[in-house]
Amino acid sequence: MNPGGFIQIIDKELTRLIQLTELERFLAETLQVSSIADYAPNGVQVRGRDTVERVVGGVSACMDLFRAADQVAADLILVHHGMFWNKDSRVVEGILKSRLSFLLARELTLMAYHLPLDRHPEYGNNAMILKHLNLKAIAPFGLYHGTHLSFLGENGSKESFDSFVVRVRQLFGGEPLILPFGPERVRKVAVCSGAAPELVVEAKAAGADLFITGEAAEPLYHFAREERIHVIAAGHHRTEKFGIQAIGALVAQQFGIEFQFIDIPNPI
Repeated sequence: MNPGGFIQIIDKELTRLIQLTELERFLAETLQVSSIADYAPNGVQVRGRDTVERVVGGVSACMDLFRAADQVAADLILVHHGMFWNKDSRVVEGILKSRLSFLLARELTLMAYHLPLDRHPEYGNNAMILKHLNLKAIAPFGLYHGTHLSFLGENGSKESFDSFVVRVRQLFGGEPLILPFGPERVRKVAVCSGAAPELVVEAKAAGADLFITGEAAEPLYHFAREERIHVIAAGHHRTEKFGIQAIGALVAQQFGIEFQFIDIPNPI
């Protein structure tokens, strides 16, 4: 899988129309949506056409992604970060109004899967990061409201931190924030995609040599330095590209429909 721009297109002669409700049920069951409390709605957020033949995936709902999906005549946009969050105003105005108007005018469906896609043991962002870094999941990690979002991974080789950083850069791209305060060799790595700098405390308690997340926070520096643990903040967007690609490829294979991942760059 190419983490920078994976594209899965089934031969057009083999594609078929499927009911949106069929796809909706499949994703809800596969991602075990009901098994975790989230602060955003998971599943269909904007309902468009009843049938689906072509799906576009991306990390975050935004106009650039919507326009790109429209240009390739997609029926459905599948994202990790949707348009609605519990803390948001319920007034439809500004960018929410513009986005809704665009989708409704074109009968484009928007589906979003947030925490269920972070935590899935096979298709989730964190599971895919461990897979790409050749880390074996050895314990649950990232406790959130009684549920673990990720894993503690084990590095099978006696790899130096510098060597591991090279692989991290290759996987995520960009310029990660690196706090090199841990041991020379990297054996155990705790991973939590997105914005989870506070989990460095749990990572240290679990015996991790390195903690990988997306975003950093100011207290992270002093904790890492004083507790002697490496930290890499590789970018919220860059650490959450993998789940959508994985679940989109599964959908394409399962239903014989087209899927294309479109990466709308975000430096954060």
